Amino acid sequence: MITVGFLLTIPKEYKGGINYLDNLYIAINKVKDSGIKLILFVPSDLPAEYIALFGPHCTIVKTKLLQRKTFPWLIDKVYQKVIGTKILTELLLKKYKIDVLSHSYYVPSNKKIKTINWVPDFQYLHYPNLWTVKQLADTTNLIDGLIKTSDKILLSSNDAFNDFKTIHPDMAQKVEVVHFVSQPQQPLGQLDLGTMKSDVQKYVAEGIPYFYLPNQFWSHKNHLCAFKACKILFDKGYKFQLLTSGYMKDFRSGDEHINKLIGYVNEQGLEHTVKFLGLIPYKDVFSLIINATALINPSYFEGWSSTVEEAKTVGTLTLLSNIPVHREQDPLNAQFFNPDDPTQLAQIMEDVLTGKLLYQRPSIEFLQKQLDTRTLTFGEKYINLVKRLA
Repeated sequence: MITVGFLLTIPKEYKGGINYLDNLYIAINKVKDSGIKLILFVPSDLPAEYIALFGPHCTIVKTKLLQRKTFPWLIDKVYQKVIGTKILTELLLKKYKIDVLSHSYYVPSNKKIKTINWVPDFQYLHYPNLWTVKQLADTTNLIDGLIKTSDKILLSSNDAFNDFKTIHPDMAQKVEVVHFVSQPQQPLGQLDLGTMKSDVQKYVAEGIPYFYLPNQFWSHKNHLCAFKACKILFDKGYKFQLLTSGYMKDFRSGDEHINKLIGYVNEQGLEHTVKFLGLIPYKDVFSLIINATALINPSYFEGWSSTVEEAKTVGTLTLLSNIPVHREQDPLNAQFFNPDDPTQLAQIMEDVLTGKLLYQRPSIEFLQKQLDTRTLTFGEKYINLVKRLA
């Protein structure tokens, strides 16, 4: 049995990262006789909802070493700064006989412990202007350090691998590209549209079609393109809503970016058309995706869009910015638009609303078969990587 450890260092607000880990564990457990034991080390104060999320799929160990500003956490920080190693963390890994440390943004000094680190994307190469000088330097140093010292780097798309090769062509052999897969919150057979209405009615005006944009409110997510498209349709007299959800902060620009978006909606009289839901339960996110007229992702950049994967899983129509990774994800009958052209997006939305663009959701049987195949591939590729290392 190979024991794989994970240090939960992802901020709770980064829902994409949290959901990625959960989906990885589900995929691993789908593989029969995997020969792998999963241990997730979490902060002692991690909310119960996250324990409930991860608990069915792995062994959870609470530790103050991951709880910010506790004495053990501070001791490890001092050790890392002085000698470059988190002594207490390494003792913890030894205690639990960890063979492979994965997705933890840390490389132990004990070389017997193999390391896999996941890099979501290389956005900073394309949009360095979105970061402060310090943020850019910190991010670059972190990722470069992980690439150079990890045994393997996991990427979620071939598009990200192309970026990797521009900065570290001599280390391409370290990379494994593994597409992740998003799981539904209930078995697909139970996801009948009629049974989900109670979840949706909390957010949607009854009888009005809605589009859904469930992205974090970071500036590169390009919400403004969708809002401008809504303005075009609003002025034509169409009745519809655009729902947005996600953490309404951008760590790079503070509240400035969010305030601009809210200001635009208010100035254009779109308060009843564009709705800001903020962070909502993940099960409600899935309910809104299932029942949406279409999911919209106008982002300038993605590593491998979790919202697109969620829409693929349940067969919802997607309207996507024409960027390489969206093309690589290739949802069924996806409609692509220039992320700098809200008029083009508005036309696609209008075609959907008027029925000019017809879309029929695939059968549950088709979706289930596709989901099973994609999930098994996800789990097997990761397990094979672990076994080669260990």
